[in-house]
Amino acid sequence: MSLELEEISVKLGGNMPNLANALGRLGATVNCIGALGYPQLHPIFKTLPPVCQLYSFAEPGAATALEFTDGKIMFAQIDTLNQMGWNKIKSIIGIDTLIRLYQEAHLFCLVNWSEIDASTGIWEGLLQDVLPQYAIRGEKQIAFFDLSDCSKQSNESITHALKLLTQFQQYSKVILGLNKNEAGKIYRVLFGKTADKNLRHLGESIFKKLKVDELVLHSSKEAFAFSKEGSFVAPGFFIKNPAISTGAGDNFNAGFCIAKLLQLDPGLSLMFANAVAALYVKTGISPQLTDSIHFLEEMEK
Repeated sequence: MSLELEEISVKLGGNMPNLANALGRLGATVNCIGALGYPQLHPIFKTLPPVCQLYSFAEPGAATALEFTDGKIMFAQIDTLNQMGWNKIKSIIGIDTLIRLYQEAHLFCLVNWSEIDASTGIWEGLLQDVLPQYAIRGEKQIAFFDLSDCSKQSNESITHALKLLTQFQQYSKVILGLNKNEAGKIYRVLFGKTADKNLRHLGESIFKKLKVDELVLHSSKEAFAFSKEGSFVAPGFFIKNPAISTGAGDNFNAGFCIAKLLQLDPGLSLMFANAVAALYVKTGISPQLTDSIHFLEEMEK
């Protein structure tokens, strides 16, 4: 068969660049460590907000996103990234720089685990070479994890990654973010059976099993947070005519992380995250803090 594709736009992408862009637009100062072009930065990443300091160790991957009214299909080309391991990152970025960046951070995010073959080794490298090397503050840092679509990963690989989360809890408050599809896969790995269709019940089961500090589940209709404080829910904001959907989850994650840095409770954090994601889907642009607050004020009327 033959299909004709019309290129509508070219934009920066990948979970880390999308997340960093959204965090920066919301006012955070962000250190971005990733595949952003090497030895020269790719021009597309120079559009990230000025508050984003870029540390690159490889050429970026690429993806073609086919967007529909009810979902999307992603075709990724990331061969270069799968050849990059922890030792290569240490040699290019420098271990002293890595330790300093993590030491200074109030929040660090490890995203797109499932799409990059070297991710587990990178996590293990951080646990061995970086996090133990500096004195932890009196209050632990926030560590946000997004596994991304786990479809291509084996049950053994997912189980190993989930066990590593408990090791990060020595140093950080671990938050795991999952969308509905990812949560279903994690549930099947943990319990060996098909996931509960009820998102709240699904989240409660995963949270009790993993014992992370906080679990966040999100879909287009609602979002849940589970912590020692209990379970919280916030409805999503329906956007009738979306400008874009690719990156919505990254913008949700950015909104939730900013809310945690502002020390909002889980319920308000979910509401703010939904607002950030909705504005991004509506406009195709990651919102600023004032835009998000104004959007919430309008929704209350």
